[in-house]
Amino acid sequence: AWDRALGDAKKVFATLAEEGIVLKMVNMGGGFPTRYLKDVPVAEAYGRAIFSALRKHFGNALPETIIEPGRGMVGNAGVIKSEVVLISKKADNDNVRWVFLDIGKFGGLAETMDEAIRYPLVTRHDGSETAPCVLAGPTCDSADVMYEKTPYPLPLSLTIGDEVLIEGTGAYTTTYSAVAFNGFEPLRSYVI
Repeated sequence: AWDRALGDAKKVFATLAEEGIVLKMVNMGGGFPTRYLKDVPVAEAYGRAIFSALRKHFGNALPETIIEPGRGMVGNAGVIKSEVVLISKKADNDNVRWVFLDIGKFGGLAETMDEAIRYPLVTRHDGSETAPCVLAGPTCDSADVMYEKTPYPLPLSLTIGDEVLIEGTGAYTTTYSAVAFNGFEPLRSYVI
């Protein structure tokens, strides 16, 4: 991805240089992932790929380069402590339970939209038998459902009042919960 983007950037640099405009900097933006449920390459691998593409397209005339690796640096630094507030089924013969937490999309987990991020979940029942669950938030908004397309395997022994730790929440979650949506307070942050 960076090779193509830097190739395009070099074309912009060259086109503008012909007009007397000399660019000196390229902002690579973000794109450094963090580990959620699957391993990701280490930051050094991304650095090597970026540097290789810079050399390929810019030679020795490397531009000043800005990289924004935020999520890759802090994503795994956060844990949200949540609580199960309701467990239900839509019908008696339904095999999929609905587990409602005291936090949802509007309380900081906006990136579960379209199940883009599947956060690791930890409970005191881990290691016991699991079954698929739809995971939902506490608000009355019908969009406050985090994992429905691909239900999340959670312990059958999970009960109302149980704590659920949501890991990998160090990036963006507190900013997404900056307002008291639906009367729920924004996330409280503790820095250790």
